[in-house]
Amino acid sequence: MARTEFSKCIIATINFKGGTGKTTVAIALAEGLCRLLRKRVLIMDCDFQCSASIALLGRNALNHLIAMNATLDCQLERQIDGVGGLQLSDAVVDARLCVKEASQLMFLLPGNPDMPRRERQILTSFLPGRDIHSAYQRASTKIAELYRSLLAEYDLIFVDCPPGLTLFSEAALKAADGLIIPTLPNEISFAALDHLRNEIARTRSGRTLEDMLVGTVISKLSERGGGAHHSSQSASIERLLDRVAPGFRILKPYLPYCRELEAMTWRADKGGVDFAHRYGQSAALIEQLTEALADRCRTFFAACHPKAKGRSPQVSNA
Repeated sequence: MARTEFSKCIIATINFKGGTGKTTVAIALAEGLCRLLRKRVLIMDCDFQCSASIALLGRNALNHLIAMNATLDCQLERQIDGVGGLQLSDAVVDARLCVKEASQLMFLLPGNPDMPRRERQILTSFLPGRDIHSAYQRASTKIAELYRSLLAEYDLIFVDCPPGLTLFSEAALKAADGLIIPTLPNEISFAALDHLRNEIARTRSGRTLEDMLVGTVISKLSERGGGAHHSSQSASIERLLDRVAPGFRILKPYLPYCRELEAMTWRADKGGVDFAHRYGQSAALIEQLTEALADRCRTFFAACHPKAKGRSPQVSNA
């Protein structure tokens, strides 16, 4: 493909419904961008289930970092507490189980199963003299600023968000230049976007879901192109799109439900596997989706910042 350039940016992969493929989509697109555009890409794992961290490091390596308090939440707490000389980037590690083509280009800020407790500890730093609502807003704003500080070192940051809203994912909404929404091809997954729409209105003054949406990725579509289930799901998608288009800005192709993608976040190899081998029959689809994303980012961010390439969003206490 022709080299497609776009501004440095933070993209949150988010859907308040679980099981929609957020982690799978984030990793696949990150590896695709490293491979096709040679971008330096960071995945920030904000989900206490740590699926992205396990996929890109392996469970043993992640457990070692957790034991050393060398994870995203621990580093955020240190910076907020004013521990001198530390940067959020100090907790970034190489994504050692990424595809071969992404080696030395793909990085990870690992998550931690203890993130919910760490959120409460961070929040206490903002409580004295303030009500809980004000403290939460100030804490998420500070974390968003720390997220954005990482753009000095990386071309693109994917924030892999958990289902539901947490302090860390609210910070992601405040820090993000754009959103990618992975969704299943059904009404329930699309309905979760109404909750997301309301949270964006609350956390980003003057912005809407439509302002921030880079694209929606349909995942886990029945892989049997000629089967009744596939036809039913495709028809369901088209009915939904008839009602809401063009607001959801679907990125194509749709991603199938298949063995390679379902197993992708549980990588048993020791790294160094090439892109084609990793994704098997889905490799061509991932490549096409990556190209679609790169083109969408170029036009999306050019439209957002026509006079100031790479300009940061305003991170407010709203």
